[in-house]
Amino acid sequence: MHWIDWAIVAAFCAISIGIGLAVRRLAGSSLEAYFVSNRSLGWWLAGTSIVATAFSSDTPLLITGMVRRRGIWGVWEVWALGISTMLAVFVFAKLWKRANVMTEVELVELRYSGRPAAFLRGFKALYWGLFYNCYIIGVWPVTGMTKVLQEVTGFSRADAIIGSVLIGTLYTSMSGLWGVVLTDAFQFIWAMIGAVILAVYAVNAVGGLDALSARLQETSLLATIPPLTHEAGTGWLTSPFGWFLGLMLVQWWAWKNTDGGGVVVQRLVSCKDERQAMLSVLWFNVAHYCLRSWPWIITALASVVLIPDHALLSTEGGVSFIDHERSYPRLITLLLPVGVRGVLVASFFAAFLSTISTQLNWGASYLLNDGYKRFINRRASERHYLLVAKALPFLLSAVAMWVAFGNHTIGSSFTWILNLTAGIGPVYLLRWFWWRVNPWSEIAAMSASVPLLLLRPLIFRWTGTPPAPPLELLFMVLGTALVWVPVTLATPPVERATLKQFYARVHPPGFWRHVAIAAPSRDRLGMDLLYWLLATVGLLAATVGPLQVMVGPARWGWLWCAIAALAWTVVLRRILQQPLNTKHLSTKHQIPSTK
Repeated sequence: MHWIDWAIVAAFCAISIGIGLAVRRLAGSSLEAYFVSNRSLGWWLAGTSIVATAFSSDTPLLITGMVRRRGIWGVWEVWALGISTMLAVFVFAKLWKRANVMTEVELVELRYSGRPAAFLRGFKALYWGLFYNCYIIGVWPVTGMTKVLQEVTGFSRADAIIGSVLIGTLYTSMSGLWGVVLTDAFQFIWAMIGAVILAVYAVNAVGGLDALSARLQETSLLATIPPLTHEAGTGWLTSPFGWFLGLMLVQWWAWKNTDGGGVVVQRLVSCKDERQAMLSVLWFNVAHYCLRSWPWIITALASVVLIPDHALLSTEGGVSFIDHERSYPRLITLLLPVGVRGVLVASFFAAFLSTISTQLNWGASYLLNDGYKRFINRRASERHYLLVAKALPFLLSAVAMWVAFGNHTIGSSFTWILNLTAGIGPVYLLRWFWWRVNPWSEIAAMSASVPLLLLRPLIFRWTGTPPAPPLELLFMVLGTALVWVPVTLATPPVERATLKQFYARVHPPGFWRHVAIAAPSRDRLGMDLLYWLLATVGLLAATVGPLQVMVGPARWGWLWCAIAALAWTVVLRRILQQPLNTKHLSTKHQIPSTK
């Protein structure tokens, strides 16, 4: 890269670190300031922070690989999750805000009781905060950023991994969540500008949108719905459309983030009130699925024309393969002039830093609040806890770098994570709606997931079952249920006093008549679900519509855009009429004794 490009990248990094330095005093005032921004965030800042976290350096590479291998329809592996993230807007945002916890894991001892609850809280703090979190950081954002730096700058793999991680760790440690959300807003805008710039250059290199559409018309790459075609001798479930049905009918409610997930929950509980929390997740859905998808997909389609498969041949460990994910950063070197290239590299840093800073702060909140403070040192000063909190991101980043050195692909890791966590989602859903769910339910579901994933290919081979995606997902869901449902019914229920306390605080809908001591929840679950369905239609229409306007068929694209506009008008009116219901915000949850 030219020195001008490096100057732009350096200026961007300096601004990001400067924001962290500017708010370090505010973030260092208390643990609530460091991890949940004093619960004072507005919807735009909280929602932008969530989408910036999901907008990582790996994501355009992941989307590019999906489009090049399958076509536009390949992105449904990401889009289908919008069904569950939209459910968080109308059902779970309110519940999490009323719970008023600092972390998702803290809910365990608010919802359950006794030593099993204490064990589950500590186990989840380590499992999700350390092992799962570091794996996610290593295989997705760090691997993505490494590929970009190798393609564009010529950095060695080791230099790219270590250098990129250290920058994010430094300002995350200094500034806590305040620094994270403020830099997220700046970084999201920069990253989106970079994505649009590359899309424009790529389309112009092909000859325009009409030329792009014409050159790909004979392929299946422009299709938004997967085809029903399948290999001879196999059923339709093994077809791409069978894979699509598995995503739409099973995956969205079976994965672990079906009720929000750790990062989303951290932003929800940081909002000023329930309405702000709902709006934050709504804005996240729009920005995450609608706004950021089209420039990446258009660029990926252009890359098919501009970069042949054989130019992407890579060799790792003696194995050769087509690394489609590298085509996105390669377009930077092929198409962009001096100066603009620096903007794009900085945009990748923006996407990377916004993700890694959140993951490090979120993981540190689990290890500190639900691990160290809860079980190791319960009576230390606030200053002591803050010092430990600022040290934890360095531990997490070290483990994440170790993971990154052993990983080379993004797409396979994404699919593996979705399969691993399939089956845990139903327990996380039912704990809000059914009083009988207990800590052993979660322990059983989490314990069964890894053995079932390992046994699945053996059982499919033994029974002659084709490895069709819907069947693979159902195997995980039903197999996990065959473990956790009997365990739930065979173990003692949660203490009645704890259930009453939880109901009085959160007012969850569903099957709580057995323990309800306060007025029934004012939430109308039926209406909430109706608006959720309407909002989901609007979300998917607003995602697919603009793409079809650009690459065809345009008439269907405009129809989807009209449906989206109508749906969003009704949905926004509903949310803006939502009562604030802020009386619960001053409630403090006392951790029950486990002695």
